[in-house]
Amino acid sequence: MEKGTLMKIFTYTYKLVYKKAFTLIELIFVVLILGIVASIGSSIIANLYKNYLLQRATYRASFKTELAAQQIANYLSYRIYGTTIARNPNALTDNVYVTDPTLATDNNHTTLEWIGSDNDGFSAAILPPWNGYCDINNSSSTTVKTPGSNLTLADTIIQKLSQNGVSLSGTAAGDEHPAIFFRNIHYTYDDSTSPPTVWDYDPLTCMGLTPSSDTSCVSTVGMTVGNTETLNFLDSPARANKLIAEHYKLAWTAYSIRQIPNANGLFDLKLCYNYQPWEGEQLNANGCPGNENTIITNVSVFKFAESGYTFRFKLCAQENIGEDYNISICKEKAVVL
Repeated sequence: MEKGTLMKIFTYTYKLVYKKAFTLIELIFVVLILGIVASIGSSIIANLYKNYLLQRATYRASFKTELAAQQIANYLSYRIYGTTIARNPNALTDNVYVTDPTLATDNNHTTLEWIGSDNDGFSAAILPPWNGYCDINNSSSTTVKTPGSNLTLADTIIQKLSQNGVSLSGTAAGDEHPAIFFRNIHYTYDDSTSPPTVWDYDPLTCMGLTPSSDTSCVSTVGMTVGNTETLNFLDSPARANKLIAEHYKLAWTAYSIRQIPNANGLFDLKLCYNYQPWEGEQLNANGCPGNENTIITNVSVFKFAESGYTFRFKLCAQENIGEDYNISICKEKAVVL
């Protein structure tokens, strides 16, 4: 090979290896490749971020829905059987039993209300302050003998729970007292009939939950200071034909769950408590007559029904993912007495 040819090859190789600039075509190829890599990378990053937002929204919706459902179930677990009703929030005198099968498709009776036993007070000590048992033979139409109870402690606990609104020992005219409910919700009877006619507590008609002048279906009770085992009926006038059973429950508050529309086109669930329907305090057009807390926000579904001693409800809540996208999580619970 000629010397000139070798020199040309050497010069070309040198320029190829050591040159300090690119041609326009090379630059175009480099920019094109970088663009492809960047688009793939940005797409991966965008997808990862979307998945993160979806997982975060799913977790939040699931967590808050489960927490709210468990809170509702806890309150319902010590409801007094036979006191649970569904109300029409736009017409509070329009009420139905929660055992009504039409509730499955009913969009009018959306407010849930019930009377709960004093479970917190009952379980506040190793020995329950009120033990739930009465001595029938030594009880009467004016007193309930409950051996082993410490009604002084029960009074203190109820006063604390109700923010001094309810008391067993109050004697002033405006003082409010707990209500007593006996097993099977039987209340009074007429022994002039054969067999005797028995009346039960009816939440749709008596003053326990609905506005009514009928005070014959629920009794308030108090105590005499120093007597820790005797509950005094505060009925006026006293009714001789009470049906007193071995088991009783004390109640210092009713509860209700209301569905309040919000700005998102959904609604919030609010728990109302610390009010005493047997003392004349009722849900009204202005809402809760006692204390009220928000249980959960952005709810799309809250349906409930009761069969026998089992109460079932379904709760669905939404969480925003971003822009106009939402994720919905549903929880169902069954609460057995």
